[in-house]
Amino acid sequence: MQLSPTDGHFGRLVERIVAGGPVVALCAPPGFYKGRLAQAAARRLHGAGTDGIAVFGLWEHGRDPQAAAEGLLAGTAPVTVIEEAGAADGRLLAQVLDRIDLERADRRVIFTIHQPGDLPLARMALRTPIDVLDADALRLRPQDIASTLKGSLRPAIRARIQALAGAWPVALDVLTRWAASAREVSASWSDLDIVRESGLGTFIAQEVLASLTPAECAALTHASWLDAPDLATLRAIDSQRREDTVVADLAYRLKGLVDRQGQRIHLHPALRVLLRDGPQTAGAGEDRESLLLAMADHYSGTGQLAEAATLARMAGNSGRIREYADAHGALRIWIVHGFPVLRELVEKSSVEDVAASLVLRMMDCIVHLKGGRIRVAQHLYETLAAEMAQAGIGPPDPLARDLEIVRVTLLVYGCSLERTNDLELLRGLTAEQAEDAALRSFLSTLSCILNSQRARFDVARASLIDARAQAKLAASHYNVMFLFMHEAAIHLAEARLKQARTCMSEARRHWQQGFAHDVGVETVIAALTGSIEYEAGQLTSARNSVRKSAHRMPDAEAWFDIYFLAYETMVRLNRIDHGLGTTLRAIEDEVGKLRAQGLPRVADLVTGIGLCIVGEEAMQGNESPVPPGWIAPEPGPTASWQEHEVYTLARFYELRADGARDLADALLETALERAAARGLERSRLRFLLARFSAACIDGEDDRARDLLGAAIAIGARTGTRQIFRDMAGPLLATPLARLREEARLDEVGLAFAETLGNRLRDRGGAGASALSEREREVLRLLEGGGSDKRIARQLAISEHGVRYHLKSIYKKLGVHDRVSAIAAGRRFASA
Repeated sequence: MQLSPTDGHFGRLVERIVAGGPVVALCAPPGFYKGRLAQAAARRLHGAGTDGIAVFGLWEHGRDPQAAAEGLLAGTAPVTVIEEAGAADGRLLAQVLDRIDLERADRRVIFTIHQPGDLPLARMALRTPIDVLDADALRLRPQDIASTLKGSLRPAIRARIQALAGAWPVALDVLTRWAASAREVSASWSDLDIVRESGLGTFIAQEVLASLTPAECAALTHASWLDAPDLATLRAIDSQRREDTVVADLAYRLKGLVDRQGQRIHLHPALRVLLRDGPQTAGAGEDRESLLLAMADHYSGTGQLAEAATLARMAGNSGRIREYADAHGALRIWIVHGFPVLRELVEKSSVEDVAASLVLRMMDCIVHLKGGRIRVAQHLYETLAAEMAQAGIGPPDPLARDLEIVRVTLLVYGCSLERTNDLELLRGLTAEQAEDAALRSFLSTLSCILNSQRARFDVARASLIDARAQAKLAASHYNVMFLFMHEAAIHLAEARLKQARTCMSEARRHWQQGFAHDVGVETVIAALTGSIEYEAGQLTSARNSVRKSAHRMPDAEAWFDIYFLAYETMVRLNRIDHGLGTTLRAIEDEVGKLRAQGLPRVADLVTGIGLCIVGEEAMQGNESPVPPGWIAPEPGPTASWQEHEVYTLARFYELRADGARDLADALLETALERAAARGLERSRLRFLLARFSAACIDGEDDRARDLLGAAIAIGARTGTRQIFRDMAGPLLATPLARLREEARLDEVGLAFAETLGNRLRDRGGAGASALSEREREVLRLLEGGGSDKRIARQLAISEHGVRYHLKSIYKKLGVHDRVSAIAAGRRFASA
């Protein structure tokens, strides 16, 4: 990036200088192109030529420090530029400005200085107002940076150069020119390699660091060791050196390269790389290990464990990480500081340290558990439990308590059926930890999950309220975030989509603000959001959510509720987009992965979902054989409501297929009563729609309308729409019309029925037969992978015309996106 008068950023700054007062001071460290800006503004003020512009720079100051002041006093030039004014006689300059009236004389003066102390600006401003453009004004704007990089560099290197250059003009200029001319920038190159090879390192050393004292360089170097430098840490490591005061002063003098926000210090990325990774400056390398460990201890003491681990690793003492882990405890680190911190401590520990620490091994178990590697986590847990038992470590030792909680957590994440006394165990542990807010919050969260899976929603909500209160006391923002997700899962069971959506908005906000790099959390959020979107009929959004949830599984964070929601949404969308046969094959593949991962209970549940869609297709006249070996197990005494719902429906369809209609009806009658008693409106709606479909097939029209009326009442109250089409689509039209004719619905129910009817007509579309010849051509090219541009070129029409035809195709086929249009076209073609 070469700054020029035609450059947008440069031009804006020049205009700002021109519009300023009689005296303008450009105050920033080297590399902000202050001299170029000052001279460009001078030419803009006086015209294209240089006559009438007096320029005083380092050469003039070197010959005579008073030359600039004398030139001003002589008053021969209407525009005076004084570059590097700190090298001139500042006191004399101030006196001259005090004597002359620039505004009356229609004269302008532009100073450039590196730091506020270079000139007595406060004194000068007493007589003549001074417009100061500091580093905040001179730094590059994000859009200018992006525009420069986009036009100059390959995408592969663009982000890295942008991160190193920051908003420092000279850094972007030097790095961009180097990267554009370099034959190859290897991914193995370190940031230090790039800074050195580009020449930016030399510029920093000669123009910035050379002006600092050894003590100042040492203080900046020590700050560079910290991921997020703060003055309190610098003060804590050595109170005698008072490096916090030194760095605070440098933040004032080198604003733009060393910035301060409260107690936090931000070093320019390239400056930090050179100080941290380059040769140690004088004084900075003395007692490096002890200083790093002092910083690490300070961070550990303030609860900043990730930073502590980084510094201990830099000091070459990973054993210190083991000490931090042992001091804080595995569960407390997870609950209070979040999973990313826990994982970082494990990753930065040596293999030997992990093997020697029961706490680090427990943390390693949690890492595998959260990553969906249940078999590995189970093995680590069992090995740890055996060793602790052999060593005689048991209650009331906190390690034994933590291990028991890890067992229950493994049960939740591993989706194993709990023991009959696990809920009682959790109640006892929660009572014991009444004074430990963080641990009690976690235990109450586990209780919430297990009780909600058993459809004990009142108890689950009580646990959730307690968990939230304790999490806030413990400042556990990580657990607060997850509690919004657990609450959303309860709302989904009750088919309360609006409330679930509100909870997910809060969970997403917490994730974006504090844990945006935690992909596991993103997976859970996407699973819950995708289910909400699917239930509401927002299929395009649901597909996007499935890509971030079910498509990552089983190698991702989840527990039974999340697996269920993610996989059900994925299966139903696959059925819509690709048909039953393809979906069943995909289910078989996924079930194999789940069993290999140590998740047989989830594998059984996904199989059950597959049996349900086979049964739904059969009820709608599309018979398909059940894949061999697919059996829905009988729900046990500790089975979840999800298993009761899926296996009951699968069994109902199986009984219907075998001709046992009475048994099938009795099964659903009992299930409906149980669902109503537990507040499971989601399950109740599905049971009603299954019975409705059966009544339609059996010719029981009055019964079918009664069942549909009850289902519509739930749908109208909750906003649940898509399941109507999935479970009973072709069977709905006539009963819906009769219900509207007979005025058997209230106003809300009638409005929902109208919406449902319209959606069914839209979704059902007019079919491929209604497509025009041109629309068929567009659909054929779309199926071949054509973009709008390519299709337009092949058909000799505009891209706007292609989009117009696509919109018509979507409406006629009853779809909302390209994937669904292609799938619908294939279904109609094979019908």
